[in-house]
Amino acid sequence: MCRFLEEHCVNFGRLTIHRLPGWTPVTGSGLIDANVEVGMLRILGLELPLDIFRRPNEFEADQFDEVFHRGTMHRDGTTLPHPVDLIVTKSLTNRDKDFRDVAFLESVTREEYFAKLPTATFEEATFMLERYAEWQVLETALSNPSHEVQDLAIGLLREFAGAGDPFSRDILEGIPSGDRP
Repeated sequence: MCRFLEEHCVNFGRLTIHRLPGWTPVTGSGLIDANVEVGMLRILGLELPLDIFRRPNEFEADQFDEVFHRGTMHRDGTTLPHPVDLIVTKSLTNRDKDFRDVAFLESVTREEYFAKLPTATFEEATFMLERYAEWQVLETALSNPSHEVQDLAIGLLREFAGAGDPFSRDILEGIPSGDRP
């Protein structure tokens, strides 16, 4: 893989391959070492940096196909993982940039769920809420006409309220959403 990557970067002329820490340029056997040690390489010289992961944070290698198929393929042929999968890869890095990325990805996920949950089937809602749930999303799920979806959302709201989430408690007590942030 490293040889293939290096050959194609050379064919583009202005592309360089880098490794952590410090995005140090690497070539030849340094590519293999970086790939094994860090699990990712970064290509610079494109419109945006391109990260190539051998081992994404928080996912096992046998989950690759599953994560890949949930992603979105772009016109240029690259596949971007689903926002929830990106949240998982960034959630334990403890880097300020990743905290900001997670906040953005949560807002993207929230908007997607707001659009889909009101009409989702029970199976769709279950899949979605097993991957990502918060009080705003669960409140939206309550608008679904399916009693199964509503019961799923109520169960999660009870779980969250029991763990001390005041917003979930308010929803369960019927306090209007206008009174929450």
